[in-house]
Amino acid sequence: MEKQLLNAILSLGLTHKEAEAYHALVTKGVMTAEDISKLINVQHPIVYRTLQGLNNKGWIDSTTQRPKIYRAKSPKTAAGNAGKSQVKVIERSMEFIDQMLSPQYDEKQEMLRQEIWTVRGQENVVRKIKEMGARTKFEVFSKVTGPIDDNTFNEIFTTIPPAVSLTVQIMGPPIIGIDRNLEKRILIHRPYFEGKCRMLPMEYPDANTKEEFLKKVHGSRFISIHLLFDEKEALLINIPYRDNIVIKEKVWANWIIDSDYIDIIKTGV
Repeated sequence: MEKQLLNAILSLGLTHKEAEAYHALVTKGVMTAEDISKLINVQHPIVYRTLQGLNNKGWIDSTTQRPKIYRAKSPKTAAGNAGKSQVKVIERSMEFIDQMLSPQYDEKQEMLRQEIWTVRGQENVVRKIKEMGARTKFEVFSKVTGPIDDNTFNEIFTTIPPAVSLTVQIMGPPIIGIDRNLEKRILIHRPYFEGKCRMLPMEYPDANTKEEFLKKVHGSRFISIHLLFDEKEALLINIPYRDNIVIKEKVWANWIIDSDYIDIIKTGV
């Protein structure tokens, strides 16, 4: 039996042995249990249970004579009935799930019980930003609470859809190599920083001087990025660095939709 055909039959609720037995009856014609046992290489007790299962599921017919003769029903009839039966099971399950769990949501399908979820790993965090950005209609406000490297900055903020207004406050040196498309649509505020930096002037830095500065002064550091999406949900990202390189597997974020937390975050962004 071809693998694709086997998988199709299995998807309708048959076991592997049942699928083999049914296929044998379709291709070889009517047979006894002994014939089928030899053909699919299973012992008699197993083949009897297999045939009984096929009979109960409506895939085959059998005579009452001894030994019984088994006949496969047409694939259209057998598979069609199996599919309808599965649809009914799925519909009953959907109805039960809806009755049991929908009371946790309001009429807009928003959760009544607000929570905070943790997302771990840089790839998963970026994926979460993309997911949140896809449902954002108007604006994203953000605060970067420490010296961020250009590549991480670009990776995070280019994920937000271009149609969304994007404002970022950076507490640290400027972004030198900002993505061109991002530069056209982002509004960046950077509070006075150079006056506090005594070890290296940062008024007009280039990529090399910024890299050197971050390694010497802030090589190992821990910064946070606050992202507020349409003032409805927020993502608080925590990024650890070692030698000015992000430890990607240690990046983590809190996804927040609790209204009380959102109100507090809004005052600080």
